[in-house]
Amino acid sequence: MSRAVFGDANLAKGREVLGFKALGHDRAALVISEIPPDSNAEASMREMTLQATISAYLFDKVDGKWRLAQKHESIAETGSFGKAGELTWVTLGENRPGFAIVAESEILRKTVKLLALFDLTAKDMRSLPSKPILVHSDNATDCEGERPYCWDISGEWKLVQKPGQAFADLEINFAGVDETRSEEAVEKAEAMANAPGAAQSYDEYLAALGPRAQRKVKSAVRYSLSEKGINLVSGKNIAEVSYGE
Repeated sequence: MSRAVFGDANLAKGREVLGFKALGHDRAALVISEIPPDSNAEASMREMTLQATISAYLFDKVDGKWRLAQKHESIAETGSFGKAGELTWVTLGENRPGFAIVAESEILRKTVKLLALFDLTAKDMRSLPSKPILVHSDNATDCEGERPYCWDISGEWKLVQKPGQAFADLEINFAGVDETRSEEAVEKAEAMANAPGAAQSYDEYLAALGPRAQRKVKSAVRYSLSEKGINLVSGKNIAEVSYGE
């Protein structure tokens, strides 16, 4: 199918087929990710900031053969290390097929997963949320020593279609843990370290700080979808709240 789009350049370096799906009624969709052809072939050797460019192609079946009908190229950039993320085919509403991409990246030693939704029936296809929605965040790689706040929060997302709605609602159920160290504990440890004649080692300072208090957290969030984008209807995205700390 991709050969119908790219011809002899079908297997060009840096191009990857994320998914192909027959949509019914002699219609099909192909989603491609691309990175510059001069990028390193090994993902582990690429720059973390290298994102993949997403393009979608729609086909009609004519006389038993798939023919390219529409091109939606460079509709988004997602992921890191040149990997676009994981594609899921979804239904955004009645007679409104689409796809979702969840992409993982690391920013300032914080790991995040971002959800973007795409409407395959849109005339000008773009990610429905202009800014992808956080469905996971943690700072596990930066949660040692005197760090005062740590978290690991993930969301299970789904699209829920209700009678009479043109678009489904996006519902996300978040759960995870966060850990905090009180300001009083920090002040006490600092006072001990700065006391006259004190000669604390770093390990002794950490012992004086004591462990962070851990608690389980959860939240349910609902977003409404429309041709204009996505709006928060209820709840709090605690992955975003934690990520902003």
